[in-house]
Amino acid sequence: MVYGDFKELCEKSAIPICALVSPLGANLEELTFQGILPTCYARSVNIANTLIFQIGVAFIHIAILIVLQMIIYLTRQRYTAVGRKEMIFFFWCFIAFTIGTLIVDTGVSPPGSPSNGYFVAFQVAMTGSCCWSLMYAGFTAFNYWDDGSYWSMMTLYISTFVIFAINYIIAIFTFKAGWSDVINPTETTALFTLFFVINAVFLFIYLASQIIVVCFILVFNWWALGALGLAVFFFVSAELLLYAFSHPICTSLKHYVDGAIFSTLSNMFAIMMVYKFWDIITFDDDEYYRFTQVVPGFGNKREAEKLLQ
Repeated sequence: MVYGDFKELCEKSAIPICALVSPLGANLEELTFQGILPTCYARSVNIANTLIFQIGVAFIHIAILIVLQMIIYLTRQRYTAVGRKEMIFFFWCFIAFTIGTLIVDTGVSPPGSPSNGYFVAFQVAMTGSCCWSLMYAGFTAFNYWDDGSYWSMMTLYISTFVIFAINYIIAIFTFKAGWSDVINPTETTALFTLFFVINAVFLFIYLASQIIVVCFILVFNWWALGALGLAVFFFVSAELLLYAFSHPICTSLKHYVDGAIFSTLSNMFAIMMVYKFWDIITFDDDEYYRFTQVVPGFGNKREAEKLLQ
């Protein structure tokens, strides 16, 4: 595999980027079409004269949106937990990423349409935004700054927008032939670096920072370490299922599904474990425990009110 070339990856898995890039260094004028076709992909479904791609993945994306809404609700209840607002912002970023992925995966904006490149660029940009915002949220545990403060959130918003803009511009210039001589559908090294290398660096920094928190600040919280380990396991499994095992899965199951459905499911579990990890390592010291039915040390909220009368 040549660094910067999507050819080998795209032949094994049907990811939206593949319809918009060509083999690295190829001559655009000699190509009969733009894009790299996978050797095996899941069958489409015809509903009311409308083709829907990856319908199984679509249902999982909808489930992810529901799960994320539940996670955001639970996170909002942790009024004084460290990194609460930063984590909520990360989950909203992931919701935006999921919606963008749902649009391009199901064919709402099908490959070859004028809008497809813009939606795929949005998906690429939101991938970078999610990785960056998660890394930023991870650093709040070190108390380098006041988490949830105006300056903390403005820094997060502005920096995330910068990351989004860089990824979006690089992606859209790569997808659109003729916009630039430096980056185009056959010059994909910059996009490859952003999508696979820079995002991986953000996630690695997040992982390393959380291991330091668990092992040194919390003095080996094994429950937290287990949740973090499960998050890593599900994320790595998702990447392997999508990029390494998608073709064998697709051929074995006769094109009914490919690795994308299992990869998306694993990503959902990874996000759930990220939330659970944060839930374990943070503590809510709100003395009033607003909107809760259980008061630690007393039990039921009504029983506690009677004792205080």
